[in-house]
Amino acid sequence: MEPRSVRPPAELTSFVGRRQELKDIARLLDRCRLVTLAGPGGVGKTRLALRAAARFGATAGEDVAFADLAALREPGLLTRAVGEALGLPDQTPSCAPDALVHHLADRELLLVLDTCEHLVNACATLAEVLLQNAPRLRIIATSRQPLDVPGEHTLVVAPLPRPEPGARGPARTCDSMTLFAERAAAVVPGWALTDANRAAVALLCRRLDGIPLAIELAAVQLRALSVEQIVDRLDRRLPQMRGRRSGLRRHQTLRAAIDWSHELCSPGERLLWARLSVFAADVDLETAERVCADAGLPAERIFELIAGLVAKSVVLRVDREGTVRYRMLDIMREYGAERLAEAGETDAVQARAFELFSGVIVRAAGELRGPAQRSRLAWFRRERATIRDMVEYGLRRAPDDVLVAVALGLGRSYALRGLVGEARHWSLRVIESRAEGPGRAWTEILALAGMLAAMQDDLAPARDLLRRAERRALAEDDLGGLGYVRQVEGLAAFCAGDLDRATRRLEEARALHRRAGTEDVLVPLTDVFLAVTRTMAGDPEAAVRHADAVVRETEAAGEHWCRSYGLAARGLATLMGGDPAGALPDLRAGLRVKRDLDDRLGVALVLDMVGCCLAGTGDAVAGVRLLAAADRTRDRTGTSMFGPRHALLREHHERLARVTLGDDAFRAALDAGAKLDLETAIEEALDEHPRPTAPDPHDRARADGHASGGAPPGSPGGASGGAPGGASGPGAPGPAASVLTRRETEIAGLVAEGLTNRQIAELLVIAKRTVDSHLEHILAKLGFTSRAQVAAWFAQRPPERT
Repeated sequence: MEPRSVRPPAELTSFVGRRQELKDIARLLDRCRLVTLAGPGGVGKTRLALRAAARFGATAGEDVAFADLAALREPGLLTRAVGEALGLPDQTPSCAPDALVHHLADRELLLVLDTCEHLVNACATLAEVLLQNAPRLRIIATSRQPLDVPGEHTLVVAPLPRPEPGARGPARTCDSMTLFAERAAAVVPGWALTDANRAAVALLCRRLDGIPLAIELAAVQLRALSVEQIVDRLDRRLPQMRGRRSGLRRHQTLRAAIDWSHELCSPGERLLWARLSVFAADVDLETAERVCADAGLPAERIFELIAGLVAKSVVLRVDREGTVRYRMLDIMREYGAERLAEAGETDAVQARAFELFSGVIVRAAGELRGPAQRSRLAWFRRERATIRDMVEYGLRRAPDDVLVAVALGLGRSYALRGLVGEARHWSLRVIESRAEGPGRAWTEILALAGMLAAMQDDLAPARDLLRRAERRALAEDDLGGLGYVRQVEGLAAFCAGDLDRATRRLEEARALHRRAGTEDVLVPLTDVFLAVTRTMAGDPEAAVRHADAVVRETEAAGEHWCRSYGLAARGLATLMGGDPAGALPDLRAGLRVKRDLDDRLGVALVLDMVGCCLAGTGDAVAGVRLLAAADRTRDRTGTSMFGPRHALLREHHERLARVTLGDDAFRAALDAGAKLDLETAIEEALDEHPRPTAPDPHDRARADGHASGGAPPGSPGGASGGAPGGASGPGAPGPAASVLTRRETEIAGLVAEGLTNRQIAELLVIAKRTVDSHLEHILAKLGFTSRAQVAAWFAQRPPERT
C-alpha cells in the first residue's frame, strides 16, 4: 500500500482577508510550478500558503502535502524531512533523494515547503531537482527570501490593511481590525468590537503595522489587560507578549519572531539593521551609506548588506517617485533601535544622520530661490518623516546656530508646500526651546513664525512675535530682518482688512530688502502681497505692475513657487478689473505649477479664484464646485480666508451663482464640489476634465419618457435613433463612445496602443493616480473588466464626427 502524504494541518482559527493574494496565487499556480510566498516573520505566509493550497487542491483535484521545516536545523536532513511529509518510509541519506524523485515522478501533487529561509540553499537545490524530475509536481514555498531557482515566481506577502488615521464610518473596520476582533472574542468570550473600543483597536492595529502574528499575540493579552492598556504598553516599549502554550517557540512572543530573523543575519547585516533604525521611514541607498558606514562597516559593503536584509524580509524595497528606497516595519525598526542602544551606538549614528540632513536642509534654504527648487522640494517630500526625527534630535543636542538655521530652512520647505501648520509648529518649538537665539537669524525665525501665524488668521500671537522680532532687528541694525518684519506686518494688516497699513508696510519691506540685498525665496512675496492688496483696494493697474515684477524676477531666477503666486495675483487683478475670462490663462498657469510642487495652500487659493472666474462667466455649476473644493483643501492646510476682502469676493461670486442656479441647484453643486478629490478638482479647473453644467429643465421630461419606454424622436434609443448606445448586437461596436469624456477617450486610445498607466501619465503630463482613476471610470462606464476589452472596443468604435 502506498504511504499517505502528510496532509496540511487543519485551520484552528478563522481566516481573515487575503482575497487578492489568494487569487494571485491561484493564477500563478495555473502557469508556473514554483510559487514562493516571501515576507517578514509573522506576516501570515504559512496561513496564506495553507489556505491557497487547500483551495487549489480542491479545484484542481490534486493531493496536497505539507512539510514544516521550522524545527529542522541540519540541511543534510532536509530530504528526509520532506520524505516524511510525503509519507515515505525512512530512507538512508544516500537513497533519500532518489526515493523522493521516484515517488513524485508520475504524481499530481502540490507540495508546501513551509519556512525555508534558514535552509534556503538546501531547499533551492531540492526544489530544482524535484521540479526537473517530477513534471506534474507544484510547490508553494514560504520563506523570508526567495529560493532563487529557475521558474520561481515570488509573491511578497504584505501585512494586513490597517485603518487610516482619521478615517470615519464603517470603512474603519479593515482586515487587521477584523482579525483582532475575532481573536479577541476567542480569548475573552463575549468580547466584541464596539464604538467604545473601536478607536483603541484601530490605533493598536496601526501600531502593530497590520502584522497578523503581532495582532494575534496582542489579542491574547486581553485576558489580563484592556485594549487601551495594551496600546499604552506598546507605546512605552517594544511588545513582549506571551503566546499560546502550544505554539512553536518562535511564535511564543513577538520578540521570538523577530529574533528568528535576527539569528539568520550575518554580523554585518545585524549591525546595519540596528543602524538603519535611525530612519523613521524609507531611505535611499546613498543616504544609508553616508549615515550607517564607518571604519567598522565600510560604505562599499552597505549595498551588499542591505540586499541581504531585503532578501530576508527584514528590510522592504519600495519604489517612490521612480527611485528605489528601503524601509523597515515599525516593529523591526524598534527592535533594531534596541540593538543599537545595547551596542552603545545610538548617539553616534543619530549625530551622523542629523549632520547629513541638517546640512541638506540649510543648503536647500538658499537654493529654493532658483532652478533647484523642484528637486529640493521633492527631496523634502520624500524625507519628511525622517526629517521630523532629525529635528527632535536637534532640539536636544544641536548647537543654537545650527538648530535655528535648520528651523529656517525647514520652515521655508514646509511653507512652499502649503504645510503652514507644521511649519509653524517647528518654528515655535525652536523659539520656545531657547530664551534667545543667535545673531540675526533669531530675528528671521521670529518673523517667520509671525507670518505663519498670520496665515492661519491667528493675529494676536503674530503681532507679539513681530514686536519681538522688530526689537531684535533694530538693536542689531539688521535691515534684512526688519524687512521681514515689515513684510509680515503688511500681511497681518491685509488679513485684518486694513489695506492702507498693509500697503505702507509692504512698501517699506520692499525698500528694506532692496537696501539689504536680501536674496531669499520669500522676498518676492512682498510684491505678491502688494499686488493682492492693490487689487482689493480697487487699483488693478498697480496690482498688475507688482505681479508683473514678480513674474519677471522669478522667471529670470528659474524659480517656480513665487512665480506661480505672481501669475495668480495677476489673474486676480484681471478678474477684479472685470475680465473673468481674461484672468483664466494666468490662473491656470499658476495652478499647474502649484499642482507640480504639491503646494496645497496655493492650490486652494487658485482653485478659489478659478471658481470665481467661472461663476463670473456664467459657468455657475463648475464655479461653485471649485469654490467648495477650494474650501475643503484650504481647511486641510489650517489657513484662513485671508481677510474680509477675500471673503467679500467669495460672497459676491457665490451670490451670482445662486441667482443663476437657484437655491437647490446651488446647494447640490456645493455638496458635489465638497466631495471632489483634489486631482479631479484641479483637472476641472484646468479644463482637463469635462465640467458639469446646470441641470436642463427638459431633463426630467426626457427621463420620464425613457422610464415609460419612449424617447424623443431622433434621440439615442428613440424611433429614429438606431440601436441604444449600450447594445452589443451583430455589428455593434459595444458601448457608445459618447459615454466617455474627451480625456477618457484619449486615455482609452493610449491603452489601445499598449501604453502602461505610467507611460500614459508621462505622455499627458498628469499624475499616474489620475490615469488610474480615469481607467477605472472607463471600465465602469463601458462595463468592461480588462484593458484588452478597452483596446478592442476602441479599435472597433466608429470615427468621430468632425
